[in-house]
Amino acid sequence: MSNGQVIWITGLSGAGKTTLATELVAQMKTLGQHVVMLDGDELRKVFGAVENNSRNHGREGRLALSMQYSQLCLLLAGQGLTVVIATISLFKEIHEWNRKILPNYYEVYIKVPLDELLRRDTKGIYKRFESGELKNVAGLDLPIDEPKSADWVVEFVPGRSVLSLAQEMNKILISRRINDKKINAGY
Repeated sequence: MSNGQVIWITGLSGAGKTTLATELVAQMKTLGQHVVMLDGDELRKVFGAVENNSRNHGREGRLALSMQYSQLCLLLAGQGLTVVIATISLFKEIHEWNRKILPNYYEVYIKVPLDELLRRDTKGIYKRFESGELKNVAGLDLPIDEPKSADWVVEFVPGRSVLSLAQEMNKILISRRINDKKINAGY
């Protein structure tokens, strides 16, 4: 059994997935952990799925891409790494597969109300959707599956810092590792 683990951070565009993942990874590295971060936007480029069309951004294309992300996480975690991935990937098939297959899987769902996402709109996705320029936007014209059994649901709270969220998540993950070691050691 691998000592690797996968921390899957999911939520809609603009929820703060990459921001949280970046802070979490920085904190984990200061603790001496062997951690790698994967970001959905960067992975889209790596897997050649950037062009905005129904093949890349429709349900089937997104689902196939999400499965590639999951398999990459499995490969890396199988080598003993902690993988922190920030991706929309809001499909029940992915959530179920990840939970069954990925080692030491921990799912975080960042749940931000649509009005806040519209206010943030860091990539202009929601504005382009409203103007008719963009289609297949997760959570708008593309249905999503909210995780049914996320390990941690982070509800939006105005003014809550990313630093405090990452610190809280690190405490949870450390406690979980300690408890898993006690269980595996027969305590």
